[in-house]
Order: sequence, then C-alpha cells, then structure tokens
Amino acid sequence: MAGISRSRFITGGIILILAIVLPAILDLGFMMTALVQVVLYMYWASAWNIMGGYAGLFSLGNGLYIGIGAYVMGILYVSFGVSPWIGMIIGGLAAGVLSVIIGYPTFRIKGLYYSLATFALLQAIKLIFTTRKTIFGLPMGGSDGFKMIRIDAPAQMQFANNLWYYYLALALLVIVLLVSWGISKSKIGYYFRAINVNGDAASSLGVNVIKLKMQAQFLSAFFTAIGGGVFTMLLRFIDPNSVFGVDMSVNIMIMVVVGGSGTLWGPVIGAGLLRLANQYFVTMFGAKLVGIPTVFFGVTLMVVVFFIPGGLMGLRQKLKDKFGKKAPLRKEAVPHEQHNSRF
Repeated sequence: MAGISRSRFITGGIILILAIVLPAILDLGFMMTALVQVVLYMYWASAWNIMGGYAGLFSLGNGLYIGIGAYVMGILYVSFGVSPWIGMIIGGLAAGVLSVIIGYPTFRIKGLYYSLATFALLQAIKLIFTTRKTIFGLPMGGSDGFKMIRIDAPAQMQFANNLWYYYLALALLVIVLLVSWGISKSKIGYYFRAINVNGDAASSLGVNVIKLKMQAQFLSAFFTAIGGGVFTMLLRFIDPNSVFGVDMSVNIMIMVVVGGSGTLWGPVIGAGLLRLANQYFVTMFGAKLVGIPTVFFGVTLMVVVFFIPGGLMGLRQKLKDKFGKKAPLRKEAVPHEQHNSRF
C-alpha cells in the first residue's frame, strides 16, 4: 500500500507541476479566460461532490451559492470598498449560513423531491435578484447587473493578466481536493457514505443524520460561493443570469455524475472533459447551433446513466478489476497447512 500511495503522490505532483508550468510557457491569449473557467468548473464540481457524491444530497440548485458568493463579494467591494480577498470569504460564510437555514425544511424531503426543492429555490432567488434594483437598500442592478470597478490591483483581486486568475482557481481546486481527500479518509466521511446508502438505517444506529447533512451542505456551499467570487472578478461583471443560471447548476451535477460521484478525481475529470467540449462547440459553431452543448450534455448523461452508472472512474475500476488481476497461485505452490486456512 505504501508503494501505491507513493506512486499516486508522485503522479499528482507531476500533474500539478505541469498545470503550473505549461500555461505560463504557452501563449494562450484569449483562450486563457476559457482555461480559467475550466478549472473553476473542476473546483465547483469537486465542491458539489462533497454534498452530492459523499453525503448523497443530490442538489440541482448549487448555482444559488455561486450567486450568493458573487453578489456578497461584489456589493461589499462596490458599495463599501471591502477587498475581494476578504469579501469572497464573507460571501462563502454567508452562503454556508444560508445553506444551514434552508437545510432544516429541505432535509426532511427525500430523493427527487429534495432535488426539485433546491431547483425551485434557485429559481425563486434568481427571480428576486432579477426584478429588484435594490435589496435592503443595497444596489443590485436588477436584470442589468453591475460592473466591478477596474483598477488592475492585485490587492483588489484584479490582474492585468488572466494567468493569475488561473493560478488562483488552481489553488482553490487543490484546497478543495485536499479537503475532499481528508473527508473521504476520516470518520465523518464514513458517516457521509452511510447516510448516502441508507439514511434511516444510519439514524437507527445513532448517527445524527441532520447534523451531518448540515455539515456537508455548509462545506459545499462555502467553497462554491468562494468560486463565485473569483468568477465575478474574472469577468468584472455580475448579473442574475450569469451567476444564478439553471444551466450552470445542472451542468455541474452532470459533470460529477459523468466523472464519477463520490470519488476524488471523478468530478475533476468530468468537469474538465465536458467543459472543454462545451468550449469547442461554442468556438466551432458559435451562434449557428446555440443548443448543441446542451444536447451534448444531455446525451452524455444518458449514456453514462444507462451504460456506465459509476461514471468514468467506475468504468476505470471495472477495467482494472477485469484486466489487472494477478494470476492466482498454483495449488501446488501453496503450503499444505494453508489449504484450509481462511486467511
């Protein structure tokens, strides 16, 4: 096992070094913005995986937390001059608190009804931000949104080169992966999986199901909202359609399912492949075939659900189990006294 861990550590280190070095060497130009968004989707998918993959909270409304993080940070920056570095943390905490508030009624709804409730809540919040120019006396801009003040100062999370946004998104991705890895190896991770498999059985054994769901949703909402703040500073613009979008929430869920929910690397692989495919379709077809990325996402989801329900990571494990098994020991090679041993 030590050898396997060392091998994975080395592989991960090589991938991280390449991810740091290659964008700085290559002249990506306008493609850098697209690359930042690819990494952000990897990050959001990994954050969704904490609640959806580990704890089984199949939310269709995580775009709500992206929007809350974006608007809280944007309002603090534009109206009160609070640095976005601080504002994105406050936005993450605000989203986490909101997730706890909405958790009490929604956690008592199971299965598909929970998913529909999160979807309806996203739509309701989006409608409020779209129709109201001000909320609690603070300017929201309504459907028009508002722009960030541009000063190109790193202290205000504004960079002249989008390469630095890429490094920021990459750092966030590494952090959420480390947190996810820690959860998967900890006691709380086993509790999350127990809730995912059978919440009623876990509760009957003394597991505080509601509390654990709160923790999973808080962590997911916190990280998701921080990504929303970075996304806003990347575009230097915020409006309800861009941060409370239904497509964004649904696509994040699809990315996790395609890659393999409940695994560490599944969300990263699924988000990377599908987001790159989306960028390819947009570049190739533009406004000619506007709906082709949506069709592609839908077809991909159906293929995965019907043929590889464990996602790409599940398929990898099946292939590994099928072709990677070691040849069994010959009977004559096994000492006689071990033939009847259970071990």
